[in-house]
Amino acid sequence: MKYPRLLLGLLVAVLLIGAFAISRADDQSPELVQLDSRSASNPVTSDDNSTFTQGETWVSDPVQPVVVGKVTDATPWDGEFGIDREINPRMTLGSAIVPPPIKEGIDPLLEIQAASSAFRQPDGFETPIINQNGGGFSGVNPPDPVGDVGPDHYVQMINGSQGTIVNIYNKSDGTQAVAPFILDSLAPSGSCTNGFGDPILFFDTIEQRWLLSEFSGSGNFICTYLSDGANPVTATWTFYGFQYPTFPDYFKIGAWDGSLFISANTGLGPMLSAVNWDAMLAGSPSQLVTTTVPGLSAFSFETLTAADRDGFLDVPAGAPGIFMRHNDDEAHQPGSADPNQDWLEVWEYDVDWNNPGAATATQVADIGIAEISSELCGFTAFACVPQPNSSTTLDPLREPVMWRLQYRNFGGYETLVSNLVTDVNGNDLHGIRWFELRRSATEGGTWSLYQEGTISPDSTHRWMGAASMDGAGNIALIYNVSASSGVFPGVRYIGRLASDPLGTMPQGEYVLVNGSSPNASNRYGDYSTLTVDPVDDCTFWGTAEYNPASQWSTRIGAFRFDACGTADFTLSLNPTEVSACAPSTETVTVNVGQVSGFTDPVTLSATGVPANVTTSFAPNPVTPPGSSTLTLNISGSASPGDYTIEVVGTAPTSSKTAELALTIYDAAPTAPTLVSPANGAVGQSITPTLEWNAVAQAASYTVQVATDAAFTNVVYSASNLTGSSHVVATPLNTNTTYYWRVMAENDCGMGVWSSVWSFTTEAAPGDCGVGTTPVVHYATDFESGANGWSTTGSTGPGTWALTTTNANSPVTSYLAQDYASVSDQRLISPPVALPAGNSSYTLAFYNEQVIEDGGSGCYDGGILEISTNGGTSWTQVPNSALLTQPYDGTVDSGFGNPLAGLEAWCGDPAPWTNNIVDLNSYAGQTVQFRFRLGTDSSVGRVPDGWYIDDVQVKSCEAATGATPTATTPATSIELSTLSSESRSGTPWLLLSMAGIVGLAGAAWLSRRRNA
Repeated sequence: MKYPRLLLGLLVAVLLIGAFAISRADDQSPELVQLDSRSASNPVTSDDNSTFTQGETWVSDPVQPVVVGKVTDATPWDGEFGIDREINPRMTLGSAIVPPPIKEGIDPLLEIQAASSAFRQPDGFETPIINQNGGGFSGVNPPDPVGDVGPDHYVQMINGSQGTIVNIYNKSDGTQAVAPFILDSLAPSGSCTNGFGDPILFFDTIEQRWLLSEFSGSGNFICTYLSDGANPVTATWTFYGFQYPTFPDYFKIGAWDGSLFISANTGLGPMLSAVNWDAMLAGSPSQLVTTTVPGLSAFSFETLTAADRDGFLDVPAGAPGIFMRHNDDEAHQPGSADPNQDWLEVWEYDVDWNNPGAATATQVADIGIAEISSELCGFTAFACVPQPNSSTTLDPLREPVMWRLQYRNFGGYETLVSNLVTDVNGNDLHGIRWFELRRSATEGGTWSLYQEGTISPDSTHRWMGAASMDGAGNIALIYNVSASSGVFPGVRYIGRLASDPLGTMPQGEYVLVNGSSPNASNRYGDYSTLTVDPVDDCTFWGTAEYNPASQWSTRIGAFRFDACGTADFTLSLNPTEVSACAPSTETVTVNVGQVSGFTDPVTLSATGVPANVTTSFAPNPVTPPGSSTLTLNISGSASPGDYTIEVVGTAPTSSKTAELALTIYDAAPTAPTLVSPANGAVGQSITPTLEWNAVAQAASYTVQVATDAAFTNVVYSASNLTGSSHVVATPLNTNTTYYWRVMAENDCGMGVWSSVWSFTTEAAPGDCGVGTTPVVHYATDFESGANGWSTTGSTGPGTWALTTTNANSPVTSYLAQDYASVSDQRLISPPVALPAGNSSYTLAFYNEQVIEDGGSGCYDGGILEISTNGGTSWTQVPNSALLTQPYDGTVDSGFGNPLAGLEAWCGDPAPWTNNIVDLNSYAGQTVQFRFRLGTDSSVGRVPDGWYIDDVQVKSCEAATGATPTATTPATSIELSTLSSESRSGTPWLLLSMAGIVGLAGAAWLSRRRNA
């Protein structure tokens, strides 16, 4: 039911403020709501009156340390909490452009994982060493469980209604070393005494120190507490409060050499930051330096993830900090997407603490990975994962590379290990994509993909993952599971040995804890954690949320591989694939890594070397950790083909083998033969599949599509294709003839183009076919004013009006705002005559909708009507006449909407779309069109609503020699509902702040129909 009474809302608001309540993007506290109006075009003013703009490097004043005592001095958590509420929202601070949803197909790596079970070995990994509950429900959602392990303790932190709750456990038996306490009770004064959660902690193995942190409820602080030793109970803690120039939402911290690197989501774009770690370790004043980098379209919540070091070998001295995000180009660059791969972006943040203002953020690598799909219930929904016996779906956390991004240095090479969630079947089935990157330790080494895989063996959803690698190179992954039936939200883990086939996790999936109830809130996570014991560098310790009841709890587990801990060496190649045009000389780096202090010499050799190819290693043998250069001398007599060379490392106690894929070419490839679409084919898809016959010695192919046979106007091309087919990723025009060709190439050079074939794309609604030509009877883009359009008969607040805040083209459209009160807003066209004798009479108009929906129907809604008698009577255009974009559902009859019971549009939001309406039944008549927006008694979308632009009425007439008339696919896109940058010159969310306290209270009790 609705609660329009402001008095009740104010009463509830007071209760919420007393409990420090904040909720998600449309229901935040007054301080945080202001962040939503900050745009890249305007400076942001922080509490210290400094200003900061996107792309700028900002340096804080020195932050003074304050010694605050021991955790035994902190305030114990009393176990009390108020109303169940949502805390620390993943705020949709950006103004990202959101393209239409893109449903991709089956994840290409699933089959590799499915075939890997044959490599499973009996191992203690399947039996947890520790498996117990951590912190339980604390009155808020989500818990943000985070933990790390030290020499003798495991520390877990979760969100609580009084701030972050800290639990310290003894590793030996899982008992609590001290009573749970409230982190902000250690703060000396100021904003950090109101800690607000999003806890992050780590134990730095190199420095043997703990860091605990959370953000503040006001003032834009990250509040940090540094121990002076490895025992968190007996240590003395020092406080540093780092104030940001804007709110550091969803911050994550990575330990590094000399600096702590911090990532965050802000209204100015993803933020890369650093604080002086060496200064903090010395108890000296430390500074914060921060820089924002450009965001990605589709995600209005976004962040890069900072790398966090593990192991006993430190980061190379002076190495810049590393940050990463994934780039699903179908979501983020839909006009130029590569259908065969997506990307991991690697960024470096280089800070010199003698001159922090000169810090630079640089993207250093775009690393291709197999296709992922970030479209999980859209690009911005905070609910998608189903649960049994519940209509509440859970937050997918599609946007970040999931914390941690773990870094290790193995001497001869460095690794980065992490994971993300992806739609594995094009139907919102959540799976985990994990990956390992490697970089040679030699100077100038670059990051490259070493292996990746996808975990999704059945219909159960897997998400909220955390991955880590132990000191022997084995990888484990912990994650949440849930399904629409049979699987309540629980926790599982899986793993691989370093010797397992690349791209597989064959060592079994095991249950850490099963859930037994659906979660009451859609918010879940927002993260899980998996770290490695700094004593043995083998035991994985993890924590995650699960549901023993409708309110969550957390679980803590520890497990290890039997194979870890034995002194040994690792063997790897960089690169693992080599191709060459004979004659040629090629080199490969052979990395010999060290496990548990192994120092025996390793002798290198090669087997499976093809005829007329010789190999040599320098140096040989190699003492771990170290590397050798493998030189391949390929003579001109070597036969072309694919070969597998086994590089063997032999030590006194063991041997290892690494495979090198060698491809030899001796000539450029010949021209391919085209297969499909057949030459001259008609009615083809606007994203056709182009097929050709593979040719000998082809390493890759390039395809081109043009509007002319001479290819002077190439409209689409794709290169580096490894198969013999390709799906055109950018939609072509409908009803248009195209020409296409293919060329192969290899290391010996480019081949020759194939013959040229043509095809004609399918006709779309509104197209004029072959033998006809279009006749436009009426058109307007509203750039020259209303020109006969009227709002006669409109009632209630607001009416249709021309606006320049949002348009399909060029800058002007009509807008009816979606008010939170009853209205009937009508926009009427001038009369349009439809002469008889033609065919394919249509009305076309572009519209964007930000209209309150109601799940399966509409609360507010827009309809289209038509009149043939000068406006005396009107008839609604039925769904059967809507050739594109049918109505979304029936308007609800419970809250006074004048259109109650009618089918209507209520995209919430729906991007600019070209609607085509069949007018054939009105040929020979004069018609008028009426657009009506009906709103009900509460909840609106002001300043947005229904936008109309580019109206055209046309038909098709016979014409000798006429060619098809094409329709260009819509390239206009949807703006985030939180964008202020393109809606108006006025920050509209700031204007809405006037009544936020009362409205927040009323909204909390009312049916939040868009939460």
